[in-house]
Amino acid sequence: MRTLDEYPRRHAQRRPDKPAVIMGERVLTWGELDRNINRVAHALLDLGLQRGERVAVMLPNCPEYFELYFGISRAGLVAVPTSYRLTVPELVEILGLAEPTVLVASPGAAETVAALQEQLPSLTQAVFLATGHDEANAAPHVPGAVDYAALLGPASDEPMESPCEEGDTFAIFFTSGTTGLPKGAMVSHLNLEANGFNQFIADQSRPHDVNLVGTPLYHMGAVFMAITYIMMGCTQVVVERFAPKAWLENLQQHSTTVALLVPTMLNQILNFPEFGDYDLSSLRLVFYGGGPMPPAVLHRALATLPCGFTQGYGLTETLEASFLVASDHVLGGTEEQTVRLASAGREAVGADIKIVDDDGAELGTGEIGEIIISSRSNISGYFRNPEETAHAVRGRWFYTGDLGYLDKDRYLFVVDRKKDMVVSGGVNIYTKEIEAVIYTHPAVLEAAVIGLPDDEWGEIVTACVVVRDGASLGDTEIVELCRSNLAGYKKPRRVVFVDELPKNPSGKILKRELRTKLSD
Repeated sequence: MRTLDEYPRRHAQRRPDKPAVIMGERVLTWGELDRNINRVAHALLDLGLQRGERVAVMLPNCPEYFELYFGISRAGLVAVPTSYRLTVPELVEILGLAEPTVLVASPGAAETVAALQEQLPSLTQAVFLATGHDEANAAPHVPGAVDYAALLGPASDEPMESPCEEGDTFAIFFTSGTTGLPKGAMVSHLNLEANGFNQFIADQSRPHDVNLVGTPLYHMGAVFMAITYIMMGCTQVVVERFAPKAWLENLQQHSTTVALLVPTMLNQILNFPEFGDYDLSSLRLVFYGGGPMPPAVLHRALATLPCGFTQGYGLTETLEASFLVASDHVLGGTEEQTVRLASAGREAVGADIKIVDDDGAELGTGEIGEIIISSRSNISGYFRNPEETAHAVRGRWFYTGDLGYLDKDRYLFVVDRKKDMVVSGGVNIYTKEIEAVIYTHPAVLEAAVIGLPDDEWGEIVTACVVVRDGASLGDTEIVELCRSNLAGYKKPRRVVFVDELPKNPSGKILKRELRTKLSD
């Protein structure tokens, strides 16, 4: 395949009446999806867009996401998926860099869209698409705005072929910004296709699988998971916004077999009071990633959910570079198997991983250093950001900024982000292992460990803890728990109890926000 939009075209030819996308009562077959992809492509070209121009998409999850991603591709354009939860200043920063010509948004974002049009000269066309939570289908009164259905209505559904090649950019995904300002990762058709082949092997994917999409479709996680199973011709069941009840209802109703969850979402599902009321027998596999998985949460999931598990490690910029596959997820196994449950598995078939020091020299087994990745899924660089590209992309290697080590059998252990590591009294302290201990306390719902400035030590270990409803917990208990399981210098010197931890829309905990808030 040259471009990813060729996959829905192929499925439309082979299985036109099979459901491609389901959301609520809506069912879109492969034949209908492919025709709508053609309409999107023709409609965008009828607006006068030229090859390589950008189309921003700012929507909650909906079936039209698939029409847009593949229609933009088929027209030779580039998608810029963007969170609808961002503020106008945040969007100006991102879209000011991407310079999209068209923005597709929900009617509820009309004021935001109007403000963006005033500040972004490139943004000449707004398209409004009503989703499940919108009361009206008509486009709001924004100068020049058109309704999505009205735009596609007169557009041709005649087949067309994308002018792009496999190495061209499919979409610009802005990194989550958990440790700094977002950067626009240029993800190609080849990057996502190569990742799909790796994931087929890791997941043991099957043509009859049904993928439950519960993470945001403007985020890489949902996109790579969906495209992997779209390549197989599998049905996608879409949840508009993640909530444990909605996720469980859709799983049961549509007999979904596979799903991606980030650790915070899996934790919410396991703690949902009505969890036991649902039939989960169809679920074959949970794929998890997108942040550290506390061992206590994973052990509970293994004991509770009637399915296999695959973990993927990677970044937006690399996709999945290693996998801890279902056969590695052994509860109550040998000491070695138990230890490796805390790992990120071994290299994907199409990836190489090395651990290097600050000078780029390769380190030995068990030595902690920066994780670097070589893979066909690595991006070529960041959009209009040569400085960050040169820092991260060095030859065939992508420098992740993550710290980790490889054991004797090349299982990868990720110990921290470089920027999340605490340096106290000149000693490196890795927050992930402290969080893992804190999660073992039965009263703890969530936890995040950060370093805060300190005149004497440089930084002090600070634990931010969310307590389960109805439970009580004091800071002394947290400190003593860590003291009894870790070296004394790793125990928190400060414990802060919070109602909730700040997260981005994909569920990742934003430690930089905690540092900012608690440093004031």
